[in-house]
Amino acid sequence: MLDEEKFLDTDALIDEVLKEEPGYALPTDFASNVALVVGRRFAWKQYLREFLIYVTAVFGIAVLAAGMALIWYDIDWKNWLDFLVSNATLVAGINLLLLFVLFADRVLLRYFLYRSALKN
Repeated sequence: MLDEEKFLDTDALIDEVLKEEPGYALPTDFASNVALVVGRRFAWKQYLREFLIYVTAVFGIAVLAAGMALIWYDIDWKNWLDFLVSNATLVAGINLLLLFVLFADRVLLRYFLYRSALKN
C-alpha cells in the first residue's frame, strides 16, 4: 500500500510538470533540422563502413592472390621483396591513388550527392 502512494505522488508531480510551460521555445523547424543532421551522420557512417568493407575485400583478394602465386608458381620471396623495395615510391603512390579513388567514389561522391538531394 505504501509503494502505491509513492507512485501516485510521482505521477502527480509528473503531471504537474508536464502542464507547465518550459520557459523557452524551440524553432518551428527544429525536428526537421534534427532529422537532417541525424540522416547526414547516419549516411556518413554507412558510407565509411562500406568503404572499409571494400578496402578489406581488396586487401584480402590481394593477399590471397599473392599466396596462390607463391604456392602454385614457386615465386621467390626475395625477388618480390627486392622488387617492392626498389620501387617503393611507385608501389606506395599507386596504392595511395587507388585508395583515394575508392574513398572518393564510395564515400565523398555518394555523401555529396545525398546532401544535394536533401537540399532540393
